[in-house]
Amino acid sequence: MERPTNYKIRLTSDAKNDIAQIKRYILHTFKYRETAEAFSKNMKNAISKLSPYSEAYTKTGLLIQGLEVYYKPYSTYLIFFVVKMDKVIVIRVLKDRMYWQSIMKRICSID
Repeated sequence: MERPTNYKIRLTSDAKNDIAQIKRYILHTFKYRETAEAFSKNMKNAISKLSPYSEAYTKTGLLIQGLEVYYKPYSTYLIFFVVKMDKVIVIRVLKDRMYWQSIMKRICSID
């Protein structure tokens, strides 16, 4: 049996911006700082658990720079990522109701 790989986890600027925008939306719409902070903390915790079994998550069927795009559901969000050698690169964090296929197809490269 193969041993699991401990991947280094990196977030693209788009993924960081997604998380920050969701946090701002919670804060400005609902006025709950604790909820916004908890969202950010819980999302980062969910992302940290992508390693070591990253390739066990669902494939989207999309490729970016020849890398298979996977996603992990978290609450009402989807965490999109690729596995590149010893790294998991989180490329977007999107609401599950969004038309994510269209958004993901527009990504040409991973920064």
